[in-house]
Amino acid sequence: MSAPSAATPPPRPAAMRPVSPPAAAAPVAEPPARPAAAPLPAAPPSVAAEEVGPRFDVVRVTPDGEAVIAGRATPGSTVTVRDGVDPLGDVTADRRGEWVLLPGRPLPAGSRELSLTERAGHATPVASERVVVLVVPEHDRDIAGRPVAEPAGALAVAVPRAGTGAATVLQVPPAAAEALRADATPGTAATVVPPPAAQLPLPPGGVSVETLDYDREGRVALGGRGRPGGSVQLYLDNVLVGRAHTDPNGRWRLSPDRPIDPGLYTLRADQVAEDGKVTARVEMPVQMSDVPPDLPEGRSIVVQPGHSLWRIAMKSYGDGYRYTTIYQANREQIRDPDLIYPGQIFAVPASN
Repeated sequence: MSAPSAATPPPRPAAMRPVSPPAAAAPVAEPPARPAAAPLPAAPPSVAAEEVGPRFDVVRVTPDGEAVIAGRATPGSTVTVRDGVDPLGDVTADRRGEWVLLPGRPLPAGSRELSLTERAGHATPVASERVVVLVVPEHDRDIAGRPVAEPAGALAVAVPRAGTGAATVLQVPPAAAEALRADATPGTAATVVPPPAAQLPLPPGGVSVETLDYDREGRVALGGRGRPGGSVQLYLDNVLVGRAHTDPNGRWRLSPDRPIDPGLYTLRADQVAEDGKVTARVEMPVQMSDVPPDLPEGRSIVVQPGHSLWRIAMKSYGDGYRYTTIYQANREQIRDPDLIYPGQIFAVPASN
């Protein structure tokens, strides 16, 4: 992709801010008050209470070594990402505490550790509590060193700097776990095996909504995570639309039985204990859309929780600065560039 310089990018317009579910509220036992008629824009997910300082949220590396690294830090602070001891780039966290780094050069093949610090004013730099163990394979090999016909993806795992605690998989290539278990040499960086989903930490607050999609008939499909073996109840504007059970890995999926009229709603997911008490909750605004019958295959995208125009452009074109292409193609839906909602269906023009 055509990546901009690793130097601090110009201030991003509102259209590039992610629209994500707000942090889940603390466990509650009583139903909430009825939401306001016009739902407010979702806030970014909050940093876990036990994790302070800057953090990695996204590490994506293409087979050619082009990288996108993003996360959170103190608003206005200078964020430095290092590849081992070498600086990979500096960026400034925006007023929401979000930062995105697009290194100016591809990352070479090999195993490395990415670290992160932030500096606010003249204060002493603060290091992140986690580092990222990153394995970028050779072009014709997978992360276990085996020859492959097609370029393989990289492996990125965030691990506590102190060496103890849960790991979080940020990127994993297809079948990587099996390849690592079969061929990794003990004691090397390649022995880092992604933990199964059941061992991953629960989402903030204990329950999440992570996907919103439609089938060819326009029926809505929702999905997320919660406590393994638990129950999740879904509401639109305080009206129950269905119940789902989490699998042993903590994932749930639900397609409401009744059709849902197009419109803007407040979606609420409650994790419910066996005694019926709500133990965790998350809310967000969502847009239920009509699925156009003539929508070109592969030329559209359903906005997901956490998406922004910047991130959609990165995924579609490999260049976040092409967010304006997405915006111009969908101006009838985007009245305010700072407000895009999960469930909206955007046209994605072909790349020239």
